[in-house]
Amino acid sequence: MHKRFIITGAPGTGKTTAINTLRKSGYQCFEEISRKIISHQQENGGTKTPWGDLTGFTDMIYQQTIIELQLTITKHTFVDRGLPDIIAYLQAGTHPIPEYLLDFPFKKFYNTTVFLMPLWEEIYSTDPQRPQSYEEAMLIHQHLIRVYKRLGFKVIVVPKTTVAQRVDFMQSIITTD
Repeated sequence: MHKRFIITGAPGTGKTTAINTLRKSGYQCFEEISRKIISHQQENGGTKTPWGDLTGFTDMIYQQTIIELQLTITKHTFVDRGLPDIIAYLQAGTHPIPEYLLDFPFKKFYNTTVFLMPLWEEIYSTDPQRPQSYEEAMLIHQHLIRVYKRLGFKVIVVPKTTVAQRVDFMQSIITTD
């Protein structure tokens, strides 16, 4: 049974660019749910964002992710962030972790190999859905590493290099996994 490979990292580290490149290479890929929710909230005057109502935002991500996880995958698949990312964001903001995340069977759906896009100041940028400062991104980065390791995932740091080389690196890992 195929499981999803998570590409994680702080905001502005190249996850979406890597996902788009992998999709063009023929992989099944899922876009970042949180970005979609933030955009929708901003367009409609909602407050369920990481800097507004983080608890409501978390619930929305969870609900949408559960729907996505029910979709059948038939080959190596990549996701732009996984459910453990929510735990890291909540911890970075010193919020309690909902029971549904504490008891979630992550490894039933996700490959135990996780690709971490490191914080990289030269490519770091913000946008309306990712307004975090570099310092805030560093805090999130540290929490992501701790959360994934604590959950028993193997965190592989993707090198700071060209997009093509980053994608090649990930492809070389999944062929041996």
